[in-house]
Amino acid sequence: MNRALLRRGLAAAVAVGLLLTGPAVQARSKPVTVTLPQPTGPREIGTVTLHLRDGSRADPWIKTHDRRELMVSLWYPTRRPDGRPAAPWLPPRAAEAFYRNNGLSPAAVGLPLTHGREGARVAGRGLPVVLFSPGNGADRSMNTTTVEELASWGYMVVTIDHPGDAGEVEFPDGTVTGRVLKPVPVSRLAEKADEINVRVADARFVLDRLKELNKGQNPDAERRALPEGLRGAFDLKRVGMFGHSAGGATAAATMLADRRIKAVLNLDGPALGKVAAKGLAKPYMLMEAEIFDKPIRGQKAFWSRLKGWRLHVRTNGAKHNSYTDLPLVYEQAAAALGLSKEQLRAVNGTLPAARAVAVTRAYTRAFFDLQLRREGHLLDRRSPRFPEVQVIAR
Repeated sequence: MNRALLRRGLAAAVAVGLLLTGPAVQARSKPVTVTLPQPTGPREIGTVTLHLRDGSRADPWIKTHDRRELMVSLWYPTRRPDGRPAAPWLPPRAAEAFYRNNGLSPAAVGLPLTHGREGARVAGRGLPVVLFSPGNGADRSMNTTTVEELASWGYMVVTIDHPGDAGEVEFPDGTVTGRVLKPVPVSRLAEKADEINVRVADARFVLDRLKELNKGQNPDAERRALPEGLRGAFDLKRVGMFGHSAGGATAAATMLADRRIKAVLNLDGPALGKVAAKGLAKPYMLMEAEIFDKPIRGQKAFWSRLKGWRLHVRTNGAKHNSYTDLPLVYEQAAAALGLSKEQLRAVNGTLPAARAVAVTRAYTRAFFDLQLRREGHLLDRRSPRFPEVQVIAR
């Protein structure tokens, strides 16, 4: 195993940067296919992918696109999706790029299928809406376990890829774009503010397209068929947003820029740019792991500028990527990747992957239940069900 490459991956993980730069490996045991845990909600899940083209903006990062183009996925409750195939964690060509980019072999590790059924009919009307933005170098699939959890409890979840910043984005014509932006150390995160502004524009553009979908229109660039039941499925007066790492920074900045966002959950990300200086007046929650182990300028002042409901928690034993699906990949594939217990602990922390998923799911749903549905009490105080979650500030 290439130990230098592993060390670079671990260093990158604590910055608002690459989520997985693993060791270049060959299979060391029987091949393993990673599986995602079943969502806990009562509803089955449907999903559909959309290709959106923003004719009003040039693409600042992908030079082969004259206009900004995005790939997004909708995840939602469904009923009896028999015959609909399960969606892959990554589409096939994006998966090939993921293997190449991370020094992995498909002969050693198979990527998971999700619990979302492609094109299944939407069940329900007026569903609360949650947007998701991934971290730098990450894809919209990286928090599928949490996204599925929300959908299984009756949320409409919209996951957004940011091409040029994402690791691998597959478009309908089969082309795959990679990451062109460079990661920076924590001490230079302020340099990312302009990049966050592009992501904010992506999120606001997606919000506009959701309005069209809710009216029964089809904004897909190829006008591909959409699932039945999308018209009227979105309650656009109840919209929240969450993100991991730079995605959390994107969510905070989007709420400042767009009044349609009512509440934000930041998974181990900073506040950057204008929002760090101005603060927020609407509900904001931070789930910390290790992003603040090194001081980031302006974060304490930002917290003092939060004038609405606020909560800061830290999960003991968690690493930066513990709030994503990646610990499942590392833990289940450790033998195939040739990872020792010490190396696995360096990547995943001391929190087992299944427990990391349980914590992230529970606190994400509790936050949006409270802010968009006005229900639930998990966030009222430290919970004996989750002793590893420590309340830092309110």
